Amino acid sequence: MLRLVHQEGPTTRASITERLGLARNTVGVLLDALVTAGLLAERSPALAGTRGRPSPIIDTVPARAGVLAVDLAVDAVRLAVVGLGGRVLSRKEWAHDPEGSAEAGVATLVEVLRDLARRRRRAGAAFQAVGVACWGIVRGYDGFVYNAPNIGWRDVALGAALADGLSARAGGRPLVQAISVANDADLGAIAEFRRGAGAGARRLLYVHSNVGVGGGIIDQGHLLAAAGGYVGEIGHMTVNPQGIRCHCGATGCWETEVDERALLRAAGVGAELEGKAAKDAVARVLADAAARERTASAAVRRIAASLGAGLASLVHILGPDRIVLGGYLADLLALAPSTIRGPLRERGFSPEARDIVIRPAACGEDAAILGAAEHAFETLFADPLAVVA
Repeated sequence: MLRLVHQEGPTTRASITERLGLARNTVGVLLDALVTAGLLAERSPALAGTRGRPSPIIDTVPARAGVLAVDLAVDAVRLAVVGLGGRVLSRKEWAHDPEGSAEAGVATLVEVLRDLARRRRRAGAAFQAVGVACWGIVRGYDGFVYNAPNIGWRDVALGAALADGLSARAGGRPLVQAISVANDADLGAIAEFRRGAGAGARRLLYVHSNVGVGGGIIDQGHLLAAAGGYVGEIGHMTVNPQGIRCHCGATGCWETEVDERALLRAAGVGAELEGKAAKDAVARVLADAAARERTASAAVRRIAASLGAGLASLVHILGPDRIVLGGYLADLLALAPSTIRGPLRERGFSPEARDIVIRPAACGEDAAILGAAEHAFETLFADPLAVVA
C-alpha cells in the first residue's frame, strides 16, 4: 500500500482497495497503521463542484521517511535527501578530484553520509537507506564497481566500503537500514518508468548519454538484470569496426559514435575538452544547430543518424514498446527527430518497430538520483512498520 501511494501519488481509500484487490476492512486496518506510523496522511479534498460527501485524500508524508540518494556522475558527486513520494528535500554537491584516488573519493563520500546520518539521528529520526548511482560497470547485488573509467575507478568494493563506513551505531541502531549501489543508467530507467516519460510502458528502453552511453531496460515493471549482476552496457556494442578506439579498449563502440565527444569531433571542435569547457562547447554546438548553422547542423544530423542506427538494432534485439532518451540525447531528439527515426522506419520488421514511441526523458539530471532513491526505498516498502518502529 505504501509503495502504491509513493509511486502513484495522492489517492483515495476506494482507489487503493480497487488497485490492491483487498477487502475494504483489510485496507482500512493497514491504512490506519500507516497513518498512525506517520508514513501516510489523510486530508480533506477540494470541494469545488462536487456532489455528495467527497472522499478524503491519502498521501505520503515526505519528511517522515527519507533516504540518501547519491549520483556519482562524471563531473561531480550529487547527493540528495529524498522523502516519500519522490520529493527531493535537500541537496549537496561537490566536484570530483581528478587527481584523487578511488579510496579518497570513497572516504569523502562516507564522511559526508555519516555526518548527515548522525545529524538526523540526533534530531530523533533516521535515514532508511542509502542508494548510490555509479557510472560504469557495477555488480548490482553487492555494489562492486568493476570499471568506471571516466571517474578513474576500477575494482572498487563500493558497497562493502559504504556498509563498513556507516556501520557505526547510535543508540543501539545502525545509521542506515540498507545500502544499494547500481549502474546510473539502470537507475535512470527506473526513475523514468516510475516518475517520467516511461510511465505505462510494457518494455521500456532507456538510453542516456553525455560522456559515454548507458542503458536500462524495464520489462513489465521490473529492471532487466543479468546473471553476473550487470546488464545494459549498450554503449559498447560494436557499430563501426573502422571507428576510433574506445576507452574500454575496443574499437568502434556505439558511444564513440554518439556521445558528446563524438558530437564535438563531428563539429570540428576540440574533443579533448573536459569538464565545464566540454559542456559549454556542446551547448554551443546544439545552440548553433538550433539556429541552423551549417557545420553544427551537419554534426547533429551525423550523430543523430548513428543514434538511430544503434536504436534500430536494439529494437530488433529487445523489442521495447517505448524508448526514452536522456542526457543530451533528448536535445538531439528535439533537433533531428526524423533523422533518428529514419533507420527505425527503414529497418523495422513490424509496424510496432517502425513507429515505436520515442520520448525525451522527463526527469532530466535528477534521473539517477531519483532512481537511486527508488532503489533505496525498497527496504522500507518490504516492512514499513518494522523499519520506522
